[in-house]
This record gives sequence, C-alpha cells and structure tokens, in this order.
Amino acid sequence: MKNGLNEREFLPRLLFKGRNLSKTYGGNTVLRNIDIDIYRGEIAGLVGENGAGKSTLLKIISGVEPPSTGEMEMNGSPYKCSSILDAHRRGVGMVFQEQSLTANLTVAQNIYRGRESRFSVLGLVRWGKMNAAAQKVMAAVDIRDIPPDRKVWNIPFAARQRVEIAKVLDIVSNATEDRSLILLDEPTTVLSREEMESLFREVRKMAGRGNGVIFVSHRLSEVLELTDRIYVFKDGEKTAVLKTSEASEDILYEKMVGRETTGEYYLSARQALPSDDVVLETEALSQWGVFIHVSFKLRRGEVLGICGVEGSGKEAVCSVLCGDESATGGTIRVNGEKRTFVSPKDALDAGILSVPRNRREDGILGMLSIRENITLSSLKKLASHGVVSLKKQNEEALSWVTRLGIKCSGIFQRISNLSGGNAQKAIFARVLGSDCPILVLDHPTRGVDVGSKGEIYSLIREITKRGVSVVLLGDTLDECIGLASRILVMKDGIVTGEFDCSHGRKPSQVEVVQKMM
Repeated sequence: MKNGLNEREFLPRLLFKGRNLSKTYGGNTVLRNIDIDIYRGEIAGLVGENGAGKSTLLKIISGVEPPSTGEMEMNGSPYKCSSILDAHRRGVGMVFQEQSLTANLTVAQNIYRGRESRFSVLGLVRWGKMNAAAQKVMAAVDIRDIPPDRKVWNIPFAARQRVEIAKVLDIVSNATEDRSLILLDEPTTVLSREEMESLFREVRKMAGRGNGVIFVSHRLSEVLELTDRIYVFKDGEKTAVLKTSEASEDILYEKMVGRETTGEYYLSARQALPSDDVVLETEALSQWGVFIHVSFKLRRGEVLGICGVEGSGKEAVCSVLCGDESATGGTIRVNGEKRTFVSPKDALDAGILSVPRNRREDGILGMLSIRENITLSSLKKLASHGVVSLKKQNEEALSWVTRLGIKCSGIFQRISNLSGGNAQKAIFARVLGSDCPILVLDHPTRGVDVGSKGEIYSLIREITKRGVSVVLLGDTLDECIGLASRILVMKDGIVTGEFDCSHGRKPSQVEVVQKMM
C-alpha cells in the first residue's frame, strides 16, 4: 500500500465497516444498500457525478444524518452517532465542502470551539494558552502563516479550509490514538497546487499512523494521486471498487457515467431548431475569483446547457444572468442592448427569469397559495389601472393547474403542502405565464419523480418551439446532454469546451466529462 501501513498489516485490520446503508427522503431514495470497508492506514477515494450519493454517505458516517437502513461498525464495535460531536468522540471527523468555521471568532476559538474547558480557570478562558495550543495544532499540518488570534473573516477562503482541516485532525486524534477516520469532502476545491500538495503530505502522515481517510474529489487526477482504493458511485448506488493501481481516468469516467445518453427519454425528436436571432450574448463575462472570460451567444428557441462539477463557475454564471449576483467584468447584451443587472428585477425587466435550484427556499413563497405563487410574475398583465383582477388571477392559476396536471385540492391550497414535483410544476407555470423570452433553469428536475421529470421535459420542448430561449443547468450530465441544443463545459471558472447537441449529434457523456475534469 502506497500511503500507510504495509499490505500485510493493512488487509486484515478493518477500521470502519458499513453494511446495507440506505437513505430515503420522503419517497426519494438517494443512497441504496451501500457496503463499504475502510482499513487502518488506508486512503479510500470516493468519486461520482453530482447527486451520486457521495456527500450523503459522508453525512451518515459523520453523524449529521442517520441512515434509513443499514448498520455500521468502528474499531470492531457497533457505531451509531446522533450528532457530529458524538462522532468526534468515536474518532470520526469530517471536513465539509461548505465550511463550518464561525467568521466572527478567532482561528484558535474555532479550533477549540466546544473544548474551551481545557483552557479555563475558575470559569475564565486563558486565551494565551489557547492561542499557543492552536499554533501547535496548525504547525502539525504545516500551517505557519496564520496568527491564531486573527478573526476568521480576516483570512482568505483557502486559509480557512486549511484551518478546518487542522481542527478536525486534532479533534479525532485526541479522541482515539491512530484509530480515527477522517472524511474529506472536496477539501482541495479552493487550494492552490502548493497548498494541495501540503495537504496531501499531511493526509499521508495521518494514514501512515494507522488512521483511515475517505477522500472525495471531482478531480480524478487527485484521487488517483492520493488514494489506495476507489469507490465509484452512480445514482445512489456503488457501481465499482477499484485498486488505484489498476485504475485510470478513462476507467473511472466509464464507471461514473454508466449508460450513454438516451435521446428518446428527453424527447430529442421534438428538439426545436434555433433561429439565427441572438437574444442573449455575453462577452468576457467575469466574477472575481469565481469565473473569468465567459463568452457565448444564446439564440431564439435554443437550449444552452452549461456543464461542470460543483464549483466550476457554472452556478455563478447563471446567478449573474438572473441578477442574483453581480459581474465584476465583461458585458451582457439582451437583443443587442447592453445591460447591467444589480437585482433580479433588472433581469426580469430585460426579459430574463430564473427557475432556481432550491425551489423550497428560493422558488416558492411557502405561506402563500398555489394561485399567488403561479401568478407572482404575471401580475402586470392581470391588472387594470394598477389593480389586480382576482377573477383573472383565479382563471390564470386554474388554467395552469389544469394544463400541467398539478395535483392539489385547489388553487387556494398552500403551495408548501404540495409534493416536490407538483411544486416544481407550479414554478414552471409561473415562469411560463410571465411570457419572459429567456429562462434560466437551474436543476429544474432536482428531487422530482420520473413522471414529473417527463412532464417538465415536455414543457421545455414546448416553450422552445414557441421561441423561448433557455440556459440550463441539468440535474445530471445525461439530462443536460439530452435536453440541450448546445453545451458549454466549464472547469475552474473557465470555459473548456463546447459541443453541438442537435438531434442525432449528441456527444457521449465521456466526451463531456473529459472536459469537466
């Protein structure tokens, strides 16, 4: 074994075991019957597309969420944790993709949050001793340029990631001597190559002392560089377990993407042929530190898919297009006219409307009715002399409920009581009823059932046939290829490729993934 204990010691010394681990939210199963073994001294990689179940598994192991079914063991004893702190006491720690540091506390206070008692005398914290201890913890993972008494909001984002890693390694090391499990969820996303190499050295040291590590990354080259074995997930299931020495990026691509795109499922025969009219154009569009020089032209009736892993910049581009965030450079033109968006209202005035990814938080007004949610973006056309006609509002909402088959008790039912698929269709009704010519669809089918997905796909085909243009972030790569007329691929904030996705000319998933990784 290249990272930790020698192979004779490694094979029989099981550190963590999970059997038949599953997770279901409502009727949606996101993790299905996962078996996983992690040995002492091992660094195991975990790869898969977005939504494959990787983060869900880590949350179960780290005590963030309980499994719906299945059992776990740690160091030969039954393992069941009800919280992160409980997992820490058992020697399991996780570095989250979304950082958990508190910005208004110092570095030292974050490292020892919840463990301040060791520095307290008569109820008073001895800050000098805490700072000195934090300095040693950071030095152990080669962090020597961050003062422990500095507030977290005053250090760069990449430095915060390094502090979080130091914190977790210290917690689990103190809980169990060299019999800990460290979970790293995309820890290198914001690190430079030099910082990443420093992290890898420390992870190898941890494994070399007998600890286990699960390493999640979309960058397959990093997984191949660091790990001993690799688990591959797809659609909530384990599809392969490979020795890293026998794996390659091409092999992992194939295991990750599985089947090829099925055009019929996405109604590709109904795919509209875009006109030559350019309705939206970006030139060198940039957002400092997130993406740079993104240029494209969106034509009338076209579905432009933007593909990339989480953090590639695709989400931020869409946020800028719909006015949720501001660009720091470049230009946006709508129908040839230069536009600047500082709010969603500016984008709406220009004819751009978004279906957000997180509809429960950003898409619906949960306390309001289905009627009010559907007609929210079309009140102007339902009003006369500034007063909304309730009759027209009722007719508009009822028309869309009937047309889209939204299952509800009536248009006055609170929208928060609808199923995910029906809530999503209500949001589509709002967007379609607004008559906006440009739509930004951010994961429009996330969390909906197969039947609702088919209805949403049909709606997309219908509106593009009418001349509506769409910028799409698909819920899966397969979906993005299947629905799009053209695809832009992003990696690390830049456009790395473009594919024609007209009917009969769809690229394979492998071709697209190679530009993403």
